[in-house]
Parts: sequence; structure tokens; C-alpha cells
Amino acid sequence: MKVCLLSSVHPCFDVRIFEKQARSLSQAGYGVTLAAIGDFEEEIVEGIRVLGLPQPRSRLLRPVNWWRLLRIALQERADIYHFHDPDLLLPAGLIKLLTRRPIVYDVHENYPEDVLTKEWIPGPLRRFVSSMARIFENLTVRMMDGVVVVNRHLEERFADKTRVVRVANYARLEAFLNNEDRTEHKEARALPYFVYAGRVSDDRGIHHCLRALESLGEDTADLLCAGRIGHVAEEGFRQLLESKRSDSRFKYLGLLPYEAIPPLLRDALAGLLCLQPTPNNVLGTPNKLFEYMSAGIPVIASDFPFIREVVVDAECGLLVQPDDVDQIASAMAQLLQYPEEAARMGENGLRAVRERYNWQVEEKKLLSLYETLLGTAPATP
Repeated sequence: MKVCLLSSVHPCFDVRIFEKQARSLSQAGYGVTLAAIGDFEEEIVEGIRVLGLPQPRSRLLRPVNWWRLLRIALQERADIYHFHDPDLLLPAGLIKLLTRRPIVYDVHENYPEDVLTKEWIPGPLRRFVSSMARIFENLTVRMMDGVVVVNRHLEERFADKTRVVRVANYARLEAFLNNEDRTEHKEARALPYFVYAGRVSDDRGIHHCLRALESLGEDTADLLCAGRIGHVAEEGFRQLLESKRSDSRFKYLGLLPYEAIPPLLRDALAGLLCLQPTPNNVLGTPNKLFEYMSAGIPVIASDFPFIREVVVDAECGLLVQPDDVDQIASAMAQLLQYPEEAARMGENGLRAVRERYNWQVEEKKLLSLYETLLGTAPATP
């Protein structure tokens, strides 16, 4: 059985698409082709055929990749097609019409709510564009044979429109269980450090976290940041880096390969997840929460409904109002002052991940959906 995973926006080695879904499908015996943004033409990685698409120079040029993906899909003659962007809903319908094969739409977040924070859309138009996006998505998902969502909120939204399966964005636990003594970060820094790992944008709270750390005074802790800089945040973050060039307490590590993230997290005092209260963030299920827990470190996280549910249930961190610098600073100070409590929270988070918040549980739901749509289980290699 052949699977084709397609995205016109995400990078080829996106954690959810490649590290979780593509690897799980390949290990289950499917032949997997993944086409997404990449600076290469074709590679075979862990038995997965990965096709790179050029990064569009502007949003207006994104449709060029739609046609590239349409051509790839028709050439692949796959048994099932799995799409990862709302941009691709219409091309997905065309592919279904031309191939007569099942198609799956993967909803990573609440896209209509996300539109409300897009700075490239004029403010007065955002609510209208958001409404149109919701109507468009609600109508076109009816063409899908299956919709994969990341949380309960999205599951409820699409439940009356098509077959919906919730496949939560939990971490691959095995990536965090290597106990070798490993990182240069701990050795290179005399002070304990907090870490933020993930996409860097204005709504991710890195500026608030840095101000909170600075309010604690000198010789307390460092802050390490790793991740891709979002287009909108790029100028402001570059200015922040320039202003902090001589400050050894703050270091931006750039976009690290996935295998470098677990050791970076394991040596941290705590993981920072101070997402700002945008509509999409408030309803979101951040992957980083589960990566921090998988690394066995406590979290300092935004007090949003889903995050609160996990953190309170697992007793794995401290909740803060993410736009309140004093609250973030107080949480940092508490973990610095009581390292035994911090260690206990980290152990609680790891225990919860081992028991229920892990990808090994979620991949079974994805594989079950594929077997239902294809009417057969793949042979194990």
C-alpha cells in the first residue's frame, strides 16, 4: 500500500508530518512518499521518499506549489493521499476526482481563529476573512474521506461533517530516552538555564520570558532559545538578538535538527511555554508541552484550558498569565529556589507521558483510520 503525504507550507522534516506520521506509516509497512518544502529535489530518509518543493517567495506564489503537488500526486498513484494544509483542500478534491482514492485532511490548528492574528491581513478585514475561511473549510471537508485533528475542540467542530479521528500531537517518547551524557550546553554554561524550543514569533512569548529573567537579576539563570523564526517576527527578533549580543545569559541557537532537541531539553531547569492569549493559542494543543514533559523537566506554561488540564492532571509545572512578566519571573524564581520541587514536577511529567501522553498511543489511531479507509491492514515488513 502506498501513502502520499502532501504539504505546500510545512518543511519536509516537520515533526508531526515526518517524525511522527511518516515514520509510523513506514514502520507499519506502507510505502511512503512525502512532498513538502525543502531545499533539495529528492532524498530517501529511513526508507521514506522525500520530495522537496521550493519555498515560495511570497504568499501570492503559493499556488505554484499546489500544481507541483497535483502533478506529484497523480504520478505517485498512491492508495491514499494525506494533506496537511487548508490551502490544499481544493487540490485535494481534484485529486480525489481524478484518482478515485481516499483522501485525508490533517488539521493542525484552528485556522479560522489563526487568521485573526495574521498581520499581513489588514485589521478591518480579518474577521471577514476568518468567517470566509470557516465556511470554506466546513464545506470542503465534506469531500474528505477522513479528517485528522489534534484536539477535542477541533474534533467537536468537524464531527457532524465527516469521519473524524483525534490524533493528539504527543511526543515520540523513545527520542527522549537516550541516557548518554551528551550536551555541550550544560558544560558550556556555569548557570542553570531555562529553554524555549519551537517556532519563534511574537505570539510565543519569548520577549516576555526574557524580561522576566532579567528582572531576577544577574547570576541567576540563562535562557536558551532554539527554533525557526517566523516571517512576521523576523525583524523584531533580529533586533532583539542584536541588542543582546553582549549578554551571555541569552543565546539563540537557531533551528536545530530534531535529534538535537531532546538533549538540549533534558539539561534545562524548565521549559518555557508562555504562549500569548491569541484565539488560536488559547484553544491549541502545543507539541512543546509534551516534549518538555518527555524530557523530564517542569514547564512554565500559559494558563489556557487545555494546557491547564494537562499540567494540573500531571502536576508537572507552574501556570502563569503569559502576558504578566511578574508572574513568569515569580515562577522562574520558585523553580530556582526549590530545585527538589522542580525535579519532582519533571518526574511527574515524564511519568504522565509514559502512561498516556505519548505518540505510541496516538499512532494506533492513525493506522486504524488508514486500515478502515483502505479496507485492509498492511503487511508488516
